[in-house]
Amino acid sequence: MILVDTSIIVEYWKNPKREYTDVFITQDIAICGIVQAELIYGARSNKEVEKIISALECFNFIDIDKEDWNGIGKFLHKLRIKGVKIPFQDAIIAYLAVKNNIPLWTRDKHFELIRDVIKELKLYKPI
Repeated sequence: MILVDTSIIVEYWKNPKREYTDVFITQDIAICGIVQAELIYGARSNKEVEKIISALECFNFIDIDKEDWNGIGKFLHKLRIKGVKIPFQDAIIAYLAVKNNIPLWTRDKHFELIRDVIKELKLYKPI
């Protein structure tokens, strides 16, 4: 399974590359609530909101449990102690990838900063 970040989905919708299509077809893809919310936030109309929600239904969904909030807090604390300042939502996405031991597919450079501190974060790169 691969956790897909918003940056990948947006890029794919704007410019569907063959290498991305192959990954979406051959891999077990997951999203989380942060990604879903970011995509809906970027919609330009109510009709587009509904299209986005429908398109995302084919993916696995990784949820946040009540117990995860302590883990997310510790994750953020570890980053802060090391001087890494990243958007809160990126920390949550990275935490979920680490917690579920799945690679994260992203184009966002913040995740490389996170991986420098949190070595368990695996970043997916299509061949």
